[in-house]
Amino acid sequence: MLPYMLLLPLSLFALRQAPAGTELHVRLVTPVGSYASRAGDPVSAVLIAPVTVDDQIILPQGSMLSGRVQRVAKIGFGIVHETATLVLNFDEVTLPEGERFPLYTRLTDVDNSRERVTPDGSILGVRSTASISYRFSGYFRTALLWEVHARLALWAIKTLLIQVPEPEIYYSSGVELTLALSEPLYATLQPESAGTAGHLSGKALDVLEPMVDDMPVRTRAQNSTRESDLINLMFIGSREEISRVFTAAGWTQATRPSMRSRFLGVRAIVEGQGYRTAPMSMLLVNDQPPGMFWQKGLNNMAKRHHIRLWKQAETWNGEEIWIGAATRDIDFAYLRHGQAVTHKIEEAVDLERDKIVHDVEFTSCADIADYVERPSVPQFARNATGDLMETDGRIGFVHLNECTAPHVTKWMGDPLPVHGNPFQRVARRQILSIRSDFYRENMYWRSYEAARWLVTAIRNHRRANDPERASELKPSDHVTESLLDKARNSSWLH
Repeated sequence: MLPYMLLLPLSLFALRQAPAGTELHVRLVTPVGSYASRAGDPVSAVLIAPVTVDDQIILPQGSMLSGRVQRVAKIGFGIVHETATLVLNFDEVTLPEGERFPLYTRLTDVDNSRERVTPDGSILGVRSTASISYRFSGYFRTALLWEVHARLALWAIKTLLIQVPEPEIYYSSGVELTLALSEPLYATLQPESAGTAGHLSGKALDVLEPMVDDMPVRTRAQNSTRESDLINLMFIGSREEISRVFTAAGWTQATRPSMRSRFLGVRAIVEGQGYRTAPMSMLLVNDQPPGMFWQKGLNNMAKRHHIRLWKQAETWNGEEIWIGAATRDIDFAYLRHGQAVTHKIEEAVDLERDKIVHDVEFTSCADIADYVERPSVPQFARNATGDLMETDGRIGFVHLNECTAPHVTKWMGDPLPVHGNPFQRVARRQILSIRSDFYRENMYWRSYEAARWLVTAIRNHRRANDPERASELKPSDHVTESLLDKARNSSWLH
């Protein structure tokens, strides 16, 4: 048997298996939409984080995934469908060196999108008449209908004043998706792609670890003694270098809180729209406000990636040090610590830390991207609004270069039409409104809807203050099983 085995290519012995369920984080390079895309249209995306098995790369950053639009259901005039559907199928990967091979995936998430992804990978669009503004207008319209002569006012509220979200699905180039392997992937080990950042040397770690131990661990809510987000990132570089790298990675700076920004935020919420420069709540480190706020959003105010950054007095070989607290907003939360509405964050905060490290690394603007252990950091904590946070305790370390020529994703294809012409949009709105009113414009539905909102708010409030959940905040030598499960199935953590 041994002589025959010697005849096999040596590459077969280097094969590694990525199990079904392994996540692939990609960025679209071709736009897609339910209105203009057709079944069979090609679609491409670039891998923005390496896929690893046992800390070894099998799909490097920059690999190109290709596939087809599998199924589309557009709203059109709204006669047949109230919501749009879009199904994408990525079935081939091309490595940076040009090697191609098939893969089997399903879509699991559209990053920071208001659309919902079903277990089978279909993207379901929003119902335009489900927006908060339209729903609340329903209560006014119901009251107005008690007066026959208010028909004109009813039409004005319904058609002229209340704005509704675009119900057709549309994702431009740059929108980020999460795929999961539906079948195991066998691939050979790959070298790190060109421009990949290096790792900290042992000597550098010896100098860095005491410095990290002396750094703040938590932020604090303004005008409060409550501790909040964990400090989980450290950048070596100037303000200008940080701005260039985050801009190249597709992030935007948050606006400062003001009357105008608050108005735009409320408007985005009630109309079911996005607000990519929405302000962030103020958190302090050593009683100092952040020096920079960065975020990445899409068409949903409830979801966004975001990080706050503070410049430190210390330097690293004469270069500026910035520390950051990164979390991902995943939904709205209500009635927390005296705040009517705030955001709920992803519990596994390490996922956001690692996403930022890989986003920066993808731009080729980092000389070093690594992690530093912090044994003293609690692996369980709650932020200022009561959300549970789970972490392995490490801080992400990134040493930036001058970033004079950052690598940015090269978009393919022309923008697609998002929807029909003005006449079609007006007709669609009237048809969808009539359909919605037929089913939902009655006291029974409105009473059910209001009761459901109230029950959901109370349930979320109780869950956030559940003493049994609070008992989870205890020292441990290992992260929780839920965090480990996410780590095993995610290519962010390796």
